[in-house]
Amino acid sequence: MQAFAIPGFTLCVLLSPAVLADGNADHVYLYRSNVMEISAGHLKALKGYVDGELAIKDHVPAHVDALLALNGMYQDLFPAGEQHPESEALGAIWSDPRGFKHAIQHNHRKIMALKQVDPGDMKTMKRAVNEVRMSCGDCHSYFRER
Repeated sequence: MQAFAIPGFTLCVLLSPAVLADGNADHVYLYRSNVMEISAGHLKALKGYVDGELAIKDHVPAHVDALLALNGMYQDLFPAGEQHPESEALGAIWSDPRGFKHAIQHNHRKIMALKQVDPGDMKTMKRAVNEVRMSCGDCHSYFRER
């Protein structure tokens, strides 16, 4: 996971302006899907840690920092214009931009709260990781087709 996540994350960071500037719905959709999958990978690693499945205490800060960096990209992943036919993004992203921005900010606050937790405090880590997961789910429930 770690071996793939860092190069994949770096590639997404480097390509983001070029892909989004291109405006091609296929490219934007693929890029957005990759960023979201990378986010999910970091969150799954953290869940594996708090569930006792992964002994990655020293990796926790890197996963949290990656989630923060990726959160900073979310708003840009949904440019106005033609959407890919396979996109699960709901029109509310564009019809309620304030709500979408609020959801992203809520997720950011939850990740920041997680960042403040000592990785050795498993009870607090479990709660904080769950709150980040729930903030992702909240956004998806309003802005993603299921």
